[in-house]
Amino acid sequence: MIDQLAQHTPPFYRLKDIALEYEHIYGPLYGKEWVLMAGDDGNPYYVNLTSDDAADDGQRGMFTPEIYFNLFTRQNTDEAELLVPCNGNVESEHFDKENDVKVITHGWMSGGSTEWLKQMKDAYLRTSSLNVIVVDWGEYAKNVIYPVPAKKTNKVGMEIAKLLDALSQSYGVNGSRVHLIGHSLGAQVMGYAGEYSSNRVSRITGLDPARPLFELPEMGASRRLDPSDAEFVDVIHTCAGVYGYLMSHGHADFYPNDGRPSQPGCEGIQYIIEACSHGRSVQYYIESIGSSNSFVSTQCSSYDDYIDGSCQDNAKNHMGAYADSTMAGDFYLQTNAEPRYSKDSDD
Repeated sequence: MIDQLAQHTPPFYRLKDIALEYEHIYGPLYGKEWVLMAGDDGNPYYVNLTSDDAADDGQRGMFTPEIYFNLFTRQNTDEAELLVPCNGNVESEHFDKENDVKVITHGWMSGGSTEWLKQMKDAYLRTSSLNVIVVDWGEYAKNVIYPVPAKKTNKVGMEIAKLLDALSQSYGVNGSRVHLIGHSLGAQVMGYAGEYSSNRVSRITGLDPARPLFELPEMGASRRLDPSDAEFVDVIHTCAGVYGYLMSHGHADFYPNDGRPSQPGCEGIQYIIEACSHGRSVQYYIESIGSSNSFVSTQCSSYDDYIDGSCQDNAKNHMGAYADSTMAGDFYLQTNAEPRYSKDSDD
């Protein structure tokens, strides 16, 4: 199937045309019964949207998957401390109740040791004294039957919410100091975490949130990442309409290079371009952590209007770590093809 799809390299279309173009190329059942989806391992997979296998945990009773909460601070930058909530409380040697909390997680076909999680954790700890918690739900996520881990995002999000409640109970950390960040299916996990947390979370960042079985077919707001899940929800779109959200589902939605494949520097046959573009959201975000001056974005009604200069006097925001939570709307920008991806000057 992948080899056949690789022969098709469609031209680039506006966001509103992407879904129709893929249906035209891949047949009328695309988006209804099947889609392609990239895992966090960078590989594309065929996804059957009509599979009944999501009715169970996909493990056939062999073992019960675990979810791991790995804490990193400036006192233990490389050796994780495993946090284990118990009876609504949690004990930690390294957690600092005076510092803010960043919780980050991976997507499909990946786990807690994926390289970008380490890069993001390290970037944050270089910049600030923080509690960085890496959520490893790989025992669920590494299931090639996509509907199974897609369904389990609800359970994983619920377990993260229990951890947040335990941190609140044990250390007095309220939601105003919590920022949740997830890529692809991980973004959907964080939506559920925000929804289930007893303390309203300050911010959720969705890095190209997974589209299949959330926006395609369209689920209700309670079953996908949306603005109700946190005080501020920002979304970075880099493979919009294919692997990631097509529409705006945050308070602030950022569309670098129109938010669609191919992102600059992503080259090759179509499915490789798309997998690369899906992962660009992560790389843009990691780069943004080191510079509050990067990825200046302009509020606009469309990428075409942004390109022709119609919006140049409109409000500006920063895509990534330093996004302004007081500014809502759709924001557009262009990036470079390789690091530094931001076209704006560094601090």
